[in-house]
Amino acid sequence: MFVDPELKRAIDQVGIRKRVPAGTELMRVGDAITHIPIVERGSLRILAQDGEGHERYLYHILAGESCASSLTCCVSKRMSAVQAIVEEEADLLLIPVRYVDEWMAYPEWRKYVNEVQAQRFQELLEAFEVVAFRRLDEQLWNYLVKRTQASGEHVLHLTHQQIADELSSPREVITRLLQQLKVRGMVTLGRGVVEVHPVA
Repeated sequence: MFVDPELKRAIDQVGIRKRVPAGTELMRVGDAITHIPIVERGSLRILAQDGEGHERYLYHILAGESCASSLTCCVSKRMSAVQAIVEEEADLLLIPVRYVDEWMAYPEWRKYVNEVQAQRFQELLEAFEVVAFRRLDEQLWNYLVKRTQASGEHVLHLTHQQIADELSSPREVITRLLQQLKVRGMVTLGRGVVEVHPVA
């Protein structure tokens, strides 16, 4: 991932490599951020919470990427503003937060951090556009596609209630919309399973 020998040496000295099973809650809203996760394999799903504790899907972090929210919070010494869940088994490189700023002396690290933040900002704008301007059926399809892209699988083990929770929508509405997608041949539904069919 990194080629600067000095930066690689610094990472090897202080970085912690960890394999984390799918479904693990890596970070909660309000947690103190002690390490910045860089995904070497697998993926993470990032959720926001409103004042009442309702979750809302934001974006995925894929291999080679990191969490811009964690980077921002650690620099400003704030608690985590998001929840991070391991989507598929992940190999993580955990960097202690104190080095995020120190390593800005390495041009490659500085470039990496800037690119992560720029990419996440763009994804947040896209997420805002989906929530603010698109109909719920489009939001649901976008959510299903993102989940399949992150997991690399077209079969998602999700209940209608889990989807409803992450899209902040009543379960009955999600069930109705899933049935509409089924009629259109875009999904196949089973008990606790949604199979997503790519649209050409």
